[in-house]
Amino acid sequence: MRFKPIDQQVVALMGASSGIGRETAIRFAKRGAKVVVSARNEGALRSLVDEIQRDGGEALAVPADVAEFEQVKAVADRAAEEYGTLDTWVHLSGVGLYAAFDRTEPEEFKRVINVNLMGQVYGAMVALPHLKREGRGALIHISSVEAKRSAPFHSAYAASKHGIDGFLESLRVELKREGWFIGVTNVMPAAINTPFFSSSRTKLGVKPMGFPPIYQPNTVADVVLYAAEHPTREAVAGGAGKAM
Repeated sequence: MRFKPIDQQVVALMGASSGIGRETAIRFAKRGAKVVVSARNEGALRSLVDEIQRDGGEALAVPADVAEFEQVKAVADRAAEEYGTLDTWVHLSGVGLYAAFDRTEPEEFKRVINVNLMGQVYGAMVALPHLKREGRGALIHISSVEAKRSAPFHSAYAASKHGIDGFLESLRVELKREGWFIGVTNVMPAAINTPFFSSSRTKLGVKPMGFPPIYQPNTVADVVLYAAEHPTREAVAGGAGKAM
C-alpha cells in the first residue's frame, strides 16, 4: 500500500500563516491538494487562501490556537466535513524564547511547552481518527535539530523539541505494532530564513540569529511534500530521511 498522490489528498497545515508553513501550503496547493490552513493570524490566513485561489488551487482557512485542544480538533473536523476526508496532517506551529534559564519565568517556559509540544500532541490526537478511518495517511511534525542537540539560552524550546522526538518515537512504534499504514515523520530543520527569529521573545538584549548555514523555507517544504507520499521516519532539512 502507498499513500495517495498529493493531487488526491486533503492536507491540514497548522502554523501556515508565514515562513515554512505558508511556503508548504502553497506548494501542496500547486501540486493539486486541497489544503486547510490554520494559525492564530486570521489576516495572514486570508491572504494565503486568496493567493492559493488566484493560482487555481483550493484552500480553506480555520483559525486556531494550537495550545487549545478544542480549537485544534475543530480544524481536523472542518477538513473532514468540507472535503470528506483528511489524508495528511502537517504540524508546523511553534514559538521561541531566547533567555538564560535563570531568567525564564515559569509561565514563559510553560507557554513554550504548551504550544510547541502539547500543540503537536493535540494535532496527532485529532488527526489520527480521520487517518485511521481512511486506513492510511501521514502525520508530519516539524520540530528542530534541537530535538537532538540543545542550544544555550533555549532551554524551554529545546525541552519542547526533545519532547516531540520522544512522543513521536512512541507513537510510531504503537501504530506499527497495530498494523496501521500511517507515516509518523519528525522533520528537524536547522536554521531557516523565516520570521521566527524576529518574532521570538528575547531577553538577551540583542536580536537572536540562527546558526549558519541558513536555509530557505522551500528546503523544508521539499521534505514535507516527500513525506506526504512516502513513509519517512526522520528528516533533517537538506539531509536524507530514514524509512518508517
